Amino acid sequence: MKALLIKDWKLLMSQKQFFLVTIVIVGAFLFTARNPAFVVSYATIMYTVFTISTISYDDYHNGMSFLMTLPVSRTDYVAEKYTFGILMGSGTSAVVMAAAAAVFKVRDTGLSAEELLLSVMTAMLVAVFFLAFTIPVQLKFGAEKGRMALMAVSMLCFVLVMGGAVLAERMGWKAGDLFEKVEEAPLGMVVCAMGAGCVCILLLSAVISLRVLKQREF
Repeated sequence: MKALLIKDWKLLMSQKQFFLVTIVIVGAFLFTARNPAFVVSYATIMYTVFTISTISYDDYHNGMSFLMTLPVSRTDYVAEKYTFGILMGSGTSAVVMAAAAAVFKVRDTGLSAEELLLSVMTAMLVAVFFLAFTIPVQLKFGAEKGRMALMAVSMLCFVLVMGGAVLAERMGWKAGDLFEKVEEAPLGMVVCAMGAGCVCILLLSAVISLRVLKQREF
């Protein structure tokens, strides 16, 4: 797995324009936004997206067939993609959180540590959902068909969320009440619940991804 992590890191280091653009955008948001939630989420998701790009690079010119001839098992490959995605997401969140804390302290916006931590956990939860959906789809359909499949999955999720919201409203349930309960809950409990949810989602997604990759012929 170490060799695969180094390979993906080298690919990341070759994307200098990607680095420059995201750093400029994140910096601009940090100095203009009043809440770091969007900034942290944006940076985390942008760098997590690169994990999907590495799968496209691996598929390019039958590169996956070559990788499978090396002493790398399919289990190692799947585990490395999730590990790389988690490292990218958590590392980016930590860096941006530190930068946001420094900037918002200088600007004296009154941002609390609890709000900042909750923003980071929310960003990681979004990144986890992104990885959990996109890695199995990318491994199954490849780069081109994967984009269409992701669009279809996104539309389906949108329809389900909107339909669920309408159904909940008709049954007398309000999303605002749920958010109020989350805000009233102890921060430690919320963080633990989010962490446990992320682990469960990633494990389920990894099992699906491994099954998909084992069914592919190279």
